[in-house]
Amino acid sequence: MERPSVSRLLGDLQGRNVLDLACGSGFYTRLARRLGAARVTGVDISAEMVDVAEKIEEQEPLGIGYRVGDAATLPSLGAFDTVMAIYLLNYADSPEAMRAMAGAAAANLRPGGTFLSFNARPDLDLDSADLSRYGFSFDRGEPLRTGTRIRVSVGTVPPFDFQACLQHASVYEEAFAEAGFEDFEWTPTELSLDGILEFGTPYWQGYFDNPPWISFRCRRSAGAR
Repeated sequence: MERPSVSRLLGDLQGRNVLDLACGSGFYTRLARRLGAARVTGVDISAEMVDVAEKIEEQEPLGIGYRVGDAATLPSLGAFDTVMAIYLLNYADSPEAMRAMAGAAAANLRPGGTFLSFNARPDLDLDSADLSRYGFSFDRGEPLRTGTRIRVSVGTVPPFDFQACLQHASVYEEAFAEAGFEDFEWTPTELSLDGILEFGTPYWQGYFDNPPWISFRCRRSAGAR
């Protein structure tokens, strides 16, 4: 579900300069390069994750540059055509934090450039979110001023979990509008043909009844400075 959805979100990157915020070990950073991006830079707050990404780059050179940085306070690294942020925005625990991330994205986008994000769906129903058969489970945490803190458990081997925040959709749109973005678009996740063939359509009904993930896209105003 995730990989085809992110691939569709990124689309044709041929010749574009791309900045990947919260790049982690660089999985989608490398995908952006393979989708035709001319130049790709990955940024993550974790020096350990950047170290992993750089080691993979040494083993499989794609010409990607990585650096350690906080997506909420990142200075301008250049005027990129696309800024992508997979799972970044769920770390914003307040409208102020969301505005900081939106501002950093704007500072790194040329006018008319595109911001792309993949994150937890703002209106995910946590009271009926039994999605463990699809690899995730969600537990409600403390209430926030404009949302809810959650714990996401991931059914990998070994399993792991992380803290995230479900902010109201308006928090996203207002923060990015204030930073000079427009043309907001929320896009549902997309099931791959492989997923249908392996498990069958009925298996996925529970997912689509309460999808946990969604894509968010907007464009920096062409008149922005």
